[in-house]
Amino acid sequence: MWRNVLSDEGQRIVKKAERAQGAGDYGLAREFYLRAISKFREASEISEDFKEIGILRTLISYYNDRVSMLEEELVNCPSPDSHLELKPVEKETPASDVKELLQGSGVTETVFGTVLAIAIEISREGREGHTIGTGFLVGDTANIMAKSRQLVFNPFEGHSRERRVIADPETRDNIKEFAQLDGVFVIAADGVVEAAGRYITIDTGIVKLQRGLGTRHSSVAAITSVTRALGIVVSQSGGVIRIFKEGMIFATIKP
Repeated sequence: MWRNVLSDEGQRIVKKAERAQGAGDYGLAREFYLRAISKFREASEISEDFKEIGILRTLISYYNDRVSMLEEELVNCPSPDSHLELKPVEKETPASDVKELLQGSGVTETVFGTVLAIAIEISREGREGHTIGTGFLVGDTANIMAKSRQLVFNPFEGHSRERRVIADPETRDNIKEFAQLDGVFVIAADGVVEAAGRYITIDTGIVKLQRGLGTRHSSVAAITSVTRALGIVVSQSGGVIRIFKEGMIFATIKP
């Protein structure tokens, strides 16, 4: 079950890693990330859902990229009292379902994994003690922007590209803050946030989803049916995450 995959223990270790990274202790952060990766890998071995395993491996790849980045920092700027032995990181082979998901979208596995990780954090943490729902559209931004409009002022407008990259911790925090806005986030295939609070204007009647899913789900499904974008929706009720491609639910993640 996905609950086993995204265990509380693994998530707590990731949080420790992020705190250590933010404090500049890259050696400790690397150690925590490796521990978390190990937990997630163990969880993937007991999961029987191939799509969940594929998505998990995308997340593992994302955290492996963080480890590689930290290793470069440790090599280039080693701490004088650091005795950390840098061992090579075992890279995961992406599952075929992840390749199928990303095919034709122009979105890399790293970018998708980063957006999915943010969505999972929003699902599990909410904001200020309250559960929140939000949506992400990744890739094919020209078509997305042409088929949508701003509900509110775009908080990312006017900022430099470097300040809008989702790999940046400050940008991730801003996304979690602005997730309380109505509308969806629009993120380019290269990981640059183009907009928040975007309202999709196309007819949602072109897709059919299961009963009980709201307008955010139908809007994201509809626009992925007429563009190459991938969609991720966090449900405010229960925090369930659904991934959309070509107007259909590709995978469901239950935290």
